Parts: sequence; C-alpha cells; structure tokens
Amino acid sequence: MADKGSVAPFVKSFQGKAEITSADFLKIFKKFDKDENGFIEAGELDDFLIALAKEKKVGEPDSKQIAEMKEEILQGYDDNFDGKLDLEELANILPTEENFLAKFQHSNILTNVDFFKVWNHYDQDHSGFIESDELEGFLTDLLGREGQSLNPQRITDYQKAMLDLFDKNKDGKLSLPEMSKILPVEDNFLLKFDRDDMTEAQFNEIWSKYDQDGNGFIADEELEALLYDILDKNNKVDIENPCELKKFKSCIMDSFDQNKDGKLGKDELKMMLFA
Repeated sequence: MADKGSVAPFVKSFQGKAEITSADFLKIFKKFDKDENGFIEAGELDDFLIALAKEKKVGEPDSKQIAEMKEEILQGYDDNFDGKLDLEELANILPTEENFLAKFQHSNILTNVDFFKVWNHYDQDHSGFIESDELEGFLTDLLGREGQSLNPQRITDYQKAMLDLFDKNKDGKLSLPEMSKILPVEDNFLLKFDRDDMTEAQFNEIWSKYDQDGNGFIADEELEALLYDILDKNNKVDIENPCELKKFKSCIMDSFDQNKDGKLGKDELKMMLFA
C-alpha cells in the first residue's frame, strides 16, 4: 500500500483482519467499485458504509445513520472533496499494512535474502508462484513506493504488461526466476566459489553473506536464498518448479540439520559445503 499519512484508519479491523494486505485491499476495492470506474461512489458508497457500520458493531444502519457516516467519512478521508473514494483514500479508511517495499531502497540492488523476503510476503498462498491477484498487490506497493498515482485500471494495465514481459511460459503467474527479472537482484553469490578448492576464508565469506542478520544461524529466507543459489549454480534441476526447492530443502535439512531446529549453524553448513 501507499505510505500512510497521519490520519488513523476509520476502523481497526475489516472482514476479520486487523491488517489488510495489498492484494486483499484490491479485492475489497473491486468488490465495492461495481461499475469499475476507479471510484466508490453513490450507491456503491452506501454499500461500503453499511459494511463499515457492521465493523463498528452498530448493526444494520438506517438511512439517517448512513448519511451521518457518509458525512464523517468524506470530511475525514475525501482528500479532494469530490464526494467519492479513490484507491488511496480508501487505503486510509481501512487498516491496510504499511508498504512492504518501502523497507527496501528502490535505487539499491536487493540481496538474494531480501528478494526472498519480498517473495514470501507477496506469495500469500505459498504456492511457489506469484499469481495474478498477488501480482496486483505487489504492483500496488511498487507504484506507491515510486510515488505514482494509484487506480485499479492502472494497476491492471501494469499487471498485464508485467506478465507479457516476464511470464515466459504464459501460465498467467510468475515463478521465482521470472519475478527476479522485475526486481533488481544481485548475482548469485556462490558463482565465484569452487566447491572443490574452497578455503576456510571463502567459507567464512559465504557464511557472513547468508547469515544476513548476524544471529549465528542461517534460517528462513536466508536458508531459502542459500539453497536456491546452490540449485541455480549447479543447474541440475528446474528452478522454475517450486517443488524442486522444497524437495532440496527437505533433503538438506534431513542430512545436515543435526539438532532438527529448522536452521543451519556454522558447523552444519560446513559439513554441507564440504561433504
């Protein structure tokens, strides 16, 4: 989502969620923007206000209550005073998450670990692909971070353009390698090392690279980035297939995660790389 200003959300939760992701927010907007003109207005706005009233636990509002709520909403959130709500105005009414991409400087190349943090955030169903609605959520944040104006048609146009450019097998979704073409991601760090001639100093360099938070373990996105880079370097499996990464991770952890804590310590990684 776009970065929030100082205005607090009108409700603390909506449809059972205390924090709405970009993808879910777009679904909500499209649900109430029935004529798909990029605004929630007239009868659409009344329908939205009824839904808001239910979140406020006031039951089914009558026409007077809807009129009072409409006045309150428009005074507080209708920034351009046009009597309707656009995408960015609605984002201030609902408890939307902060723009996840704002954590990463757009001028910087992402580390592979940070790339996996982005991937896991937008791959909401953990399918191993960024599907069309998830891609729209990602693009909402991407455009918002760049300070560009947001409207549903613009996001849909960008989504189609991204799929045309980067979805090479035309399955309507993005794989890990396809998504990495959209974001500026660093080259595979392991390509400069030869496993057969690896020195202790080189091993320590690899450890420092993937233990990005410096907590003494390689876990979560750090582990996924390391294993993905190993598969990419060896070029022996189809890294487009998310099952291959899961299978490889399971095999590695079964073999080298000696204390079964779901992460790799330094000695465990050394056994893996020098095995």
